[in-house]
Amino acid sequence: MNADDNIRFEQMSLFAHKFLKGVPRKSLYRLDLTGGRIGMSVLDIKEAVGFNTEQLETGILTKSLFWLRGLIGAVFGWDNADRLAESVSFLPRLTTEDKARSLLKPGKKEGISRVLYCFENEFAAEIINRTVHCFWVMAKEQTSNGYALYMAVYVRKLNWFTPIYMAMVTPVLKWIIYPSLNKTVVTNWGKNQHARPQERGAAFDRKYV
Repeated sequence: MNADDNIRFEQMSLFAHKFLKGVPRKSLYRLDLTGGRIGMSVLDIKEAVGFNTEQLETGILTKSLFWLRGLIGAVFGWDNADRLAESVSFLPRLTTEDKARSLLKPGKKEGISRVLYCFENEFAAEIINRTVHCFWVMAKEQTSNGYALYMAVYVRKLNWFTPIYMAMVTPVLKWIIYPSLNKTVVTNWGKNQHARPQERGAAFDRKYV
């Protein structure tokens, strides 16, 4: 765990800190993105890197693991959870004002995720199946030569199987899935954004909690 990044993230003025209060955070990554135009919103950055489960290209190993998880989920019925999703979703916690200022429609499906909100500096989505209730938060802050993009994952216990499932998948997430996704984010950023004059290229700083 990088203590400085952890402290910085917790000190940021984020809606997620209140909205997800009490939900354990399982991981935190900081990606240093060099370049990009000044004043980009988190949605601008999200679109620049193609970050949703339909557009973000990953390596063959990560794709294979996603495929395997989908197969296992189909066999055991883990992902057939529409009724459960409606009963546990955090969407009802949003006020009318929260929904009105969201840059994306709350409830919009993005692959296996459902958008909760997208404000100027932060984005949150949830994934609900019969194993876990997962939230992922993307937050940005402008730096002297680009942006710092924070990626945080929170997991809420749904049932007795949640801790067992997380114990099984956490090593794969920590050592394969998240690094692959983060590397792809930075690669896409480098392809789609011009560096600012004082520095060329994109820097990748992977840190996790």
